[in-house]
Amino acid sequence: MTIEDVVAFADGAVNVDEIAKTVIIKERKSDKMYAVLLRGKDKIDLAKIKKLIGGQDVTLANSEEVKKASGVEPGAVCPFLVSVPLFVDKKVAEMKKINTGSGDHLYGLEFQTEDLNKVIQYQVVDIVR
Repeated sequence: MTIEDVVAFADGAVNVDEIAKTVIIKERKSDKMYAVLLRGKDKIDLAKIKKLIGGQDVTLANSEEVKKASGVEPGAVCPFLVSVPLFVDKKVAEMKKINTGSGDHLYGLEFQTEDLNKVIQYQVVDIVR
């Protein structure tokens, strides 16, 4: 789903500027995976991730790897379900409210950004282009 699909499906009840997505990336050599939470319209800067994790080459995870790291299919990943370290882009950390995947393609999850740290551990970083 695109962010436009989410807004349309929600009949406008979701603000496009509050949408965040969870993307799974992996190190090429070790296959170690990470989750990245960023705004829906933003793109990951893989060079920044590479530097952040110590110079290891990284790539986006394929469908099977996403399922392994999150328990769900791509497009439905919820930051609360991931079993790998989570990086949250600083622009997401500055948002007041987040709408993100819930683990189900038909439903989203909306919460106050300040509540994120009550549920999971993460590191705030600058990771978008």
